[in-house]
Amino acid sequence: MDALAISGLQAWYGKSHILQGLDLTVATGEVVGLFGRNGAGKTTLLKSIMRQVPRVEGGITLFGQDITALGTDARARAGIAYMSQENRVFPDLSVAENIAVAAHAVAAPRPLADVLGLIGEIRDHLKRPAGRLSGGQQQLVALARCMTMNCRLLMMDEPTEGVMPQLVERIGEIIRAMARERGVSVLLVEQNIGLGLAACSSIRFIEKGRIVASGTPHSVVSEGLLERHLGVRTRVRPAA
Repeated sequence: MDALAISGLQAWYGKSHILQGLDLTVATGEVVGLFGRNGAGKTTLLKSIMRQVPRVEGGITLFGQDITALGTDARARAGIAYMSQENRVFPDLSVAENIAVAAHAVAAPRPLADVLGLIGEIRDHLKRPAGRLSGGQQQLVALARCMTMNCRLLMMDEPTEGVMPQLVERIGEIIRAMARERGVSVLLVEQNIGLGLAACSSIRFIEKGRIVASGTPHSVVSEGLLERHLGVRTRVRPAA
């Protein structure tokens, strides 16, 4: 069973028709990278899945359940966690309080010990206000918040934007571990091509609100899809 199945998704901001009949599936435990140029519809897709766009049409199922009619809160309770580009933590709350707020939003949160077992870097910062952490550390707190919600589908919008290089690889490791060890399905929007190739099991390219190409990390490099759809030449090779 697919974790996420989208069919004929259309989305508008006012008169601007952003998503134009988009189809997409994410398998259980799969990390799917969504690549595209600015304005292609990547963020709109994630927000549409969370019902944060004013007008959306089309079908969305989550693990076989039709969630098309559900509101944003109900979709979160059904198992979707969304790391947007903004408002990833509550800056005035401590790290522990940030995690607790997320835990209280669901019926069966993941134990804190399990979260810290995967994201141990935040253990020594639990009492610190999240807003005083570095950008990369705040991203780890945001990941911890998603984990404690016991999400089944994690959507991430540019998680390494503004993050120091040494933490970029670590974020990729956590994403892979969440999928491999905890069965979380991941839909990742990422401009860092190296991270996308390393962390994802498959890649989708979006142009003008539609998925126009897809492949494995190896095939999108070997077949020149990065250059064709993004204008990017890279010598980066996916992890084996």
